[in-house]
Amino acid sequence: MDYVIGLDKPVAELYQSFTSREYWEDLVAEHQQHTDSEMTHFHSDVTGTDIVFTHTVSRRDMPSMIAAVVPLRLTITREQHFDPFDAGTNSADGHYRALVPAAPLDFDGTYVLQQTGAGSELRLRSLCKVNVPLLGGKIEKWVLDGLRGLFDNERDFTRDWIASHH
Repeated sequence: MDYVIGLDKPVAELYQSFTSREYWEDLVAEHQQHTDSEMTHFHSDVTGTDIVFTHTVSRRDMPSMIAAVVPLRLTITREQHFDPFDAGTNSADGHYRALVPAAPLDFDGTYVLQQTGAGSELRLRSLCKVNVPLLGGKIEKWVLDGLRGLFDNERDFTRDWIASHH
């Protein structure tokens, strides 16, 4: 799945936001309104920025066919990494993945944060693979639909956060 978030700020300003502890703490606090969420790691230096946070989802928030094959609560660990900002290309790359130990799921993706004529964009490319015979494709669709909703919510949060901090 490809997903693009367009923002009306210069890319260097956005990079500073996406690599700040405050942005991630506020994003996790936003998630806490809907799920049990916690930031478990934040580190930023010349090699880039790494963020790890968790979401815990209960079975009642899942479709019945998925709830039947997962435990009562499912903890999803999200790992995010932004490479250092490249002033020469006016961009930054990164990658992310979700770890779900209790589910036969592989999920990862890449970021590209770049300047555009109207400001900048964060382009995400995600890949989801569910290793469950017969049901894998249906579960992948549910995961990607949920991910699209998650990205929509994070896009809206990010636009509001950027507007109030820049």
